[in-house]
Amino acid sequence: MWKTTKIVLFMVLAAFIAGLMPTIIDFADRTVIYSVKEGLSLHPQFTAYLSSFFHTAKSYTWHIVIAYAFIIGIVIFMEGQNPDRTILWLLTLLLVPVIGVIIYMIIGPDLKNIKTRKLFKPSRSLRRDKTPFTEDKRFLIGRAIHATSGADLTIRNSVDILINGDETFNSIKSELLKAKKFIHLQYYIIKDDEIGREIRDILTDAASKGIKVRVLYDAVGSWKLKREYIEVLKKAGVECHSFMPVSFPMFRRKMNFRNHRKIIVIDGLVAFTGGINIGDEYLGKGHLGHWRDTHVRLKGESVGELHKIFLYDWCMRSGEDPEKICVNAPCEDCGDIPAQDISDLQVLPLQVVASGIDNAWHSIAMGYFSMISRAKERVWITSPYIVPGPILMNAMTTAALAGVDVRVMMPAQKDHFLVFWGGRGNIEQLLRAGVKVYQYKKGFIHAKTILADDDISSVGTCNMDVRSLEINFEDQLFIYDKGLNAEFARQFLADIKDSVELTLNEWQKRPLWQKILESFGRLYSAQI
Repeated sequence: MWKTTKIVLFMVLAAFIAGLMPTIIDFADRTVIYSVKEGLSLHPQFTAYLSSFFHTAKSYTWHIVIAYAFIIGIVIFMEGQNPDRTILWLLTLLLVPVIGVIIYMIIGPDLKNIKTRKLFKPSRSLRRDKTPFTEDKRFLIGRAIHATSGADLTIRNSVDILINGDETFNSIKSELLKAKKFIHLQYYIIKDDEIGREIRDILTDAASKGIKVRVLYDAVGSWKLKREYIEVLKKAGVECHSFMPVSFPMFRRKMNFRNHRKIIVIDGLVAFTGGINIGDEYLGKGHLGHWRDTHVRLKGESVGELHKIFLYDWCMRSGEDPEKICVNAPCEDCGDIPAQDISDLQVLPLQVVASGIDNAWHSIAMGYFSMISRAKERVWITSPYIVPGPILMNAMTTAALAGVDVRVMMPAQKDHFLVFWGGRGNIEQLLRAGVKVYQYKKGFIHAKTILADDDISSVGTCNMDVRSLEINFEDQLFIYDKGLNAEFARQFLADIKDSVELTLNEWQKRPLWQKILESFGRLYSAQI
């Protein structure tokens, strides 16, 4: 669309200039007076001609804006997205075209980038079709996820759960220092602070030793990252790219279609993913205080699956051809990567699922829905934002009404104003259905975990909100193991001790101004 609109705007501008050329020449002839004594000076009629000029320009400006709004409206209509969201956009463009165009340019998609990304999606030749699903009912979810995302069921894996910034960064630094061939690092947020510089120094030191280091960061999520930080990395030989760069990221912090993934892959042997970005606040040093999050360290077959997600993101930005990239190594210059010996790893089935605007099925959301709707005993959800949209809301309330133990853990503090209030706007509906809602009081909880019954659990980067589930690029693990499920359950129960349970009676007594903010937040979060 952007290429088309640029052509349209160029043609309109060219026609505008060509049509005004006689006027411009006449304007110059009539407004400029030459005097031998005084040189060039303005004609007395200058004000009248200037007024006429701006009046004409104003008329053409409206034509351009209306034409642009019309083009955007057609694209939104043809996208076939959520009907409520489509109607909201079309009404905005119809009633206030100028404001609507400005809003769309700020938070709307860059379809050129999205189209480019689709060109870099893995072909069938790169997708293994060896998923060993059985008739075990646990894998009904897995088969659906595989059909919509191509995510294979990996069998032999090791998963270590990391529950805060200290555990996570200590583990990450330890593994980074062991790297021999390559380090691939991808984050939504990288900050130029104490831990950010510590990670940077490890990466530059690795690059100086001949280790191939690649860094991919989101242009909007890391908009505060200083150019000097990146220059230090590049001078050391680290390859760096920003994901979907924008012209004014500081004004587009809430823009959609961002890469929210957090991935580290080291030598194809160990990987990390989860909720923790690179910044001191994830160590509890920010204004929100204590930071509770969940990250995981992976070994085994799942490392290669997470690595593929990084590679396709990297190729979309760098322009490299993913068809020529080996599954186990990023490229020829990384050297030969020995095959992993996974014989000593336990049988721990899991899928690594990628989702984003380029995935029409919203595979992670489908996985969440399947977990909730098939649960017989319990569904325990932890997420910083609870704005999942009507389908998942209905799944949660229906499960609770059917007698399933549905619990939701969310923060009591806010880090994003409107999304926070949007999440609070769903609490009453959950409480009415019998869902137990807890607000974490010790600090801020940022984990993204779900466990269903005693055998399935999920952890990764995807929040329980529309933006993560349908718009941003995310990665999530779906783990089919009772032992891991029990670990997540123990952590949930530990978090309850630092939380307060809400009751319907008390919640209904909240003041009117809060209800108004909740309505605005819910509208914003669900529609934009």
